[in-house]
Amino acid sequence: MEQRQSSFATKEVTLAPGAQAVINGALVTAREACVLEVGAGAFVMTGRALWRDGHAAKDPCHELYFSILEASADQDRFAEAQFRLFRLLGEVVASQRTYEAQKECALCASALLAGHIQDAVDSAARLSAARLAADKPSRLPGQRREPRRDHLRDLRAQP
Repeated sequence: MEQRQSSFATKEVTLAPGAQAVINGALVTAREACVLEVGAGAFVMTGRALWRDGHAAKDPCHELYFSILEASADQDRFAEAQFRLFRLLGEVVASQRTYEAQKECALCASALLAGHIQDAVDSAARLSAARLAADKPSRLPGQRREPRRDHLRDLRAQP
C-alpha cells in the first residue's frame, strides 16, 4: 500500500487485493489491485493505521477520530457523546508535545463545545493523520542500515 501526493493536491492510494483503506470515514476494501485518486482535503488511512486490536494499546488520536466519526451520525448522538469525547481529547492533549498538535487540540475542543460536528471530525482527522506521519518507519524492512559514523574519529582526523 502506497500513498503519494501529486502536483494537483490529490492523493493516489494504491491498494493490493484485499487491502483496506478508510477514506473520509468510509471503509474501502479492494477486490483487485487498484489505484484510487482521492480529492484534496480527504482524510485517508491505510495499512497499520487500520489495525485496531482490542488488547493492544490504543492510540488516543485514532480513538478520538473514530469516536467523533461514530458520534457524528446525528446531532443527538453527538450531544450525548460530548463528555466522552472531551475525555478522549484530554488523552490526546497529554500525548501530544508539539505546538501544532496542541493548537489542533484547541481547535477540536472549540468545535466540540460549539457542537460543530464537521469541524470536530476534520480536526480529529488532522490529529490522527499527523500522528500517522510521525509514526512512519525510517527504513523499510529488508533495507540495509546505513553504517554508523564514528564522530570522534572524524574529529581526530581534522587538523
